[in-house]
Amino acid sequence: MSPRLTILMPLRGRQLFTLRFLWHANALRMPYRFLLPDGQVRPALARLLTDSKKIYPHLDIEYVQYPDDVDFRCYFAKMHDALQRVRTPYVMYADNDDFLIAGGIERSIDFLDNAPEYVCCGGGIAGFSVFAPTGSPNPGLVGAFNKFSFRYAAEDRSLDLGQSSVTERMMAGGQYSWAYYGVYRAPVLESIWRELVELNLSDLMLHEWFGGLRTLSFGRARSDPTVIGYMRQYWTTMRTSFSKDWVHHLVRSRFSTDFTAIVELLSKAAADSDGVNPDEVAEKLRQSFQAWYGGFLRHNYGPVGKLRHFLRENTPGLLMWLKQRRRYSVPFERRNLFKKLAGHGASGEYLEQFRKELAGIEDTLTGKAFAAFLQPFLAVPGLGKD
Repeated sequence: MSPRLTILMPLRGRQLFTLRFLWHANALRMPYRFLLPDGQVRPALARLLTDSKKIYPHLDIEYVQYPDDVDFRCYFAKMHDALQRVRTPYVMYADNDDFLIAGGIERSIDFLDNAPEYVCCGGGIAGFSVFAPTGSPNPGLVGAFNKFSFRYAAEDRSLDLGQSSVTERMMAGGQYSWAYYGVYRAPVLESIWRELVELNLSDLMLHEWFGGLRTLSFGRARSDPTVIGYMRQYWTTMRTSFSKDWVHHLVRSRFSTDFTAIVELLSKAAADSDGVNPDEVAEKLRQSFQAWYGGFLRHNYGPVGKLRHFLRENTPGLLMWLKQRRRYSVPFERRNLFKKLAGHGASGEYLEQFRKELAGIEDTLTGKAFAAFLQPFLAVPGLGKD
């Protein structure tokens, strides 16, 4: 049977995490197509992925090399070109330090099969971390679970954005973020990235805001609260996309002109669909972003944000310890995750399926099989710690 879903996983660093992600998917024989657009080609990894059947015999992998992601323009162009290579009806993003949850993904595909008015569907996005002893050369790559969260980000919440009006969907969606790791109808996502190339945005915050709302202009979107579709790992991000802080970036970007271009495009799409005044939609979009943006500034530049900045600058070791210290609350957090799923209506059958998938991830992180697979690659130049 031909794959119905493409997992689009852009690569840039974290080579050993790429090996882990694919090893886990291969062990489960996930029936998806894996499209890997590489924007920071490392010869050692490139050799492995170009001939991937040797180490991942049960996966359908297409590895494509691109020029380095030296700026946002290169990244947008890479992603749009990759989406033009998608041959399946559905596509989904993934990051190489995370894990797919097939049970939730399959529920999303089934839902979209039966709801043509929806263009995106996802399960919940849970969060986890991995215990890393002090001095670990590849922190977070292997080890015991050290944190569980029912939702990776506190503001994440499942929504059914099924309103018939584009304007109403946009206003109800606001800054919803789960769609980034949802299952999309492939033509919709390709269209969004084509427009991102044309817009050539200078700010990733605006890129994410635009992507979420543009999705809702194409159709309805839903996050299923009764399943988990994706597991995101905490504290493995390599570095911020800003050379200093966001304000330093802001005064050197085209933020205002980019924002105006986005609002014009979104308001026109809503007006054309709903038969309303685009100026009125544009003002609603501004007010929506203004409310979220104010919270962003308070979080990052208010008293708590200033304290975090001070600690990062003066006690980086303390912050690292706080993130990586052994947590003894993991069993309670695990139980709470299942309790919340059940509270949202998850069936006993699904809970058992998810329990098995979680055990499979744990076996990858702590078991002997992946450790044995990984061992030969640890000493290969270009595959170790960035």
